[in-house]
Amino acid sequence: MNNNQTVLLTGGSGYIGSHLREYFEGIGMTVIAPSRSECDLSVAGATENFCTSLLTGGTSIDYIICNAADQRIFPLHNIDGGEIQKIMQINFGSIAEIYATLARHTSGVQSILTISSIEAVRPRPGHLLYGASKAAVEALTQSAAVELSTIRTNSLRLGLISRPGIEGSWPEGVSSWQRNTPLKRMGELTDVSEAAKFLLSASWITGQVLTLDGGNSVNPGW
Repeated sequence: MNNNQTVLLTGGSGYIGSHLREYFEGIGMTVIAPSRSECDLSVAGATENFCTSLLTGGTSIDYIICNAADQRIFPLHNIDGGEIQKIMQINFGSIAEIYATLARHTSGVQSILTISSIEAVRPRPGHLLYGASKAAVEALTQSAAVELSTIRTNSLRLGLISRPGIEGSWPEGVSSWQRNTPLKRMGELTDVSEAAKFLLSASWITGQVLTLDGGNSVNPGW
């Protein structure tokens, strides 16, 4: 990766997304992070249209990070068809549109990184839609590695990432995490950006899911 290259980043205004934007800009790369008005991921076809306009308009894209996600919590009895459609479109459909667009157009994209969550494999009450969407993203990422064989595509499965005020707003969750995680801490933003850079630039890794959770997923849980 060098300062003549460009990263397309979705979800660039969120907590992790803002850090990723600053990190890659800090190492000299150009970051394209569309706002919702430029590309509304919740609208089917919007991501495809945005990516197509970039590729056909001569914009050079070297790397893509699919970071955007709707993380709202819904108890099962409150889920309706509209919420299912919206969350799956943002978290899964928009990424599928990126892969499909790349399959239809010649590009200089070298590598794609999707951001997943340990909730794809470790369910929590109320997180049914979010966890299911992330499981779908991981399957999509691995399948795309086969079909887009000249473009490396991997997923980063994140555990709990620290953010200001989380200990006060969710004390039971933080306490449980630290108690059940071998490294006894939440992840930091630098953990995410360093792992993202590694996976994007690793020239012989594709179709893989890297778990970044301090060892939480290997805790026996009993």
